Amino acid sequence: NLKQIGLALHNYHDTYKSFPYGSRNNTAPAKTDLMGWTVSVLPFIEQGNIYDLMNTSFNWSEAPNVQFATQRMEAYLCPSGPEVKADDNTNYFTTHYYGVMGPTGVNPQSLTNYPENTSGSHGGFSQAGIWYHNDVRGFNNIIDGTSNTFAFGEISWTDRGGNLTRYRVWTRGGRVNDFMAPCKNVANQINTDQTGLFNDMSYGSQHPGGCQFGLADGSVRFVSETIDYNMLLSAASMSGGETVKLD
Repeated sequence: NLKQIGLALHNYHDTYKSFPYGSRNNTAPAKTDLMGWTVSVLPFIEQGNIYDLMNTSFNWSEAPNVQFATQRMEAYLCPSGPEVKADDNTNYFTTHYYGVMGPTGVNPQSLTNYPENTSGSHGGFSQAGIWYHNDVRGFNNIIDGTSNTFAFGEISWTDRGGNLTRYRVWTRGGRVNDFMAPCKNVANQINTDQTGLFNDMSYGSQHPGGCQFGLADGSVRFVSETIDYNMLLSAASMSGGETVKLD
């Protein structure tokens, strides 16, 4: 699944000369919480027929998009994931693969803070990765190299307290200065129990010892939950000048 998504992102970029928006909203007419990047790449994972069900004048939860949003997308589900339904509405399916917005905190190379919009009430939004709200980035922005930069990662696990990690509907976008449903910050080590901040939910899986990440070059890497945290931050950054070693 991750290889398929990685290839889809490259094909999308070949067509539109950028990656998709992380999420979007309209200003006229005003619509918040529209669709996420997982919707934008559907035609590139051979799901154009599902994509054609979407009405772009409405958000993910409005009546014209119910048939669209209730589709189960196998490409976005890890076979070992503990839950396939969204935990805020079990009539809908979730995704286990989330765009990496970027790292938060201090760049271990420059010892300066990573750029971040801190106005969000759910953990803010890193501005150091390839995904953002109402904005697009491309290969030209990935100064650190595509083989050193995370594009997306896996969140398909249950924390040690038995809590599901706040799965949301796979079509869902986000709200400016609030949250980003299809993307997360790297703000915690892999498989770290919930922090309560929606944008900072930890990447992780039920696989022993770590989880999978798709890199911007289209490759897929299994990353250990014991990786040096500075390396995790560095790989989430697209242009921070850090040294990245994922082995």
